[in-house]
This record gives sequence, structure tokens and C-alpha cells, in this order.
Amino acid sequence: MDIPTMNVSRYVREKKTNISQMSRATGIPYISLYDSLMNDTRDRDLRVGEFFRICQFLEIPAEYFADETKIGVTRE
Repeated sequence: MDIPTMNVSRYVREKKTNISQMSRATGIPYISLYDSLMNDTRDRDLRVGEFFRICQFLEIPAEYFADETKIGVTRE
């Protein structure tokens, strides 16, 4: 899994973000979000467009998730 996808996944899990709500708001199919962010048995990286729509939804700059040192860091 690439670093931005891994960071988004950790953030979404830590914040207990509702994937169904994210799917509706971003237009990204639920199964794609689930496989990229929640399913530990799949290794699906987010597509570039998906990544940016998720960042908009979360109201977090994309650069935040691109940084390798952010893995596991909780943003307040």
C-alpha cells in the first residue's frame, strides 16, 4: 500500500470516519473506499482523484497525508 493511502486509512480509522457518508459525499463507490481504507486483506491504493476528493471531504490538505512521517500521527 502506498504511503498516502496508508496515512488516510490510519486517519479515517482513528477518527472513526463513516465510510458510507464519505462515499455519498465524494461519489466514490463504498466498496472502493472500503477496500482501500478498511479492508486489511486487500492492497488497493487510492486513485489520484479519489485521494483528492477524500482530502476535500476530510478538510485536510493532501500534503498532510503524503508525508511519510505522518503515519500514525493523530491530527487534532
